[in-house]
Amino acid sequence: MTLVFWLMAAGMLAASAYAASLRIWPLTVIILALCWDNAIIAAGALVGAGDLLVGLSVPRYVAHGLLTPLLIPIVFWIARLRLRAWVWVLTALLVALGAYTEIFNLNLVLKEYGGTLRYAHAAASPPIPSIVTVLVLIGVGVLLWRRAGVPWLCLGALAMFGSAGSGVFWLGNAGELMLIGSILATATALRSKAALAR
Repeated sequence: MTLVFWLMAAGMLAASAYAASLRIWPLTVIILALCWDNAIIAAGALVGAGDLLVGLSVPRYVAHGLLTPLLIPIVFWIARLRLRAWVWVLTALLVALGAYTEIFNLNLVLKEYGGTLRYAHAAASPPIPSIVTVLVLIGVGVLLWRRAGVPWLCLGALAMFGSAGSGVFWLGNAGELMLIGSILATATALRSKAALAR
């Protein structure tokens, strides 16, 4: 499994470069955080158990808690939908909840999986901020599919929802890569359509 996580880290790194080329800077930061997440899991067995791996692992949870909900306003902006007050309120509430569950209540224990070594939550609970974020993205994706004929966000968000719900550890990370790829594909398709309409 170590190779799988290295490949996903490389995929995220390539995706971050593409997001930067599109000048979607907040998305670039989020993708780099996801790249770090996969890279630390991949390197965990090499680093070994101890304070160093704990220190390298904490940013994984900080990033998930604080950055994941920001995909909502980012996707609204990409889709050229109005960023109404409820979007910002929902995002702020999800960030606050993420900070509470992923940072303030963080209790890491060592876990092994398929040759990987990582520190994970001692008592993992359903990641409500991530679930709500993905559900909102599915909704935006359906809207874009119907209005603009661009299916990628809807398909990517559905893949993320299914992979995260599978209970298979590595599939959740693969789902994140599919989701990010779908957001970038959506941004590219919408820009192409806008350029053709001029």
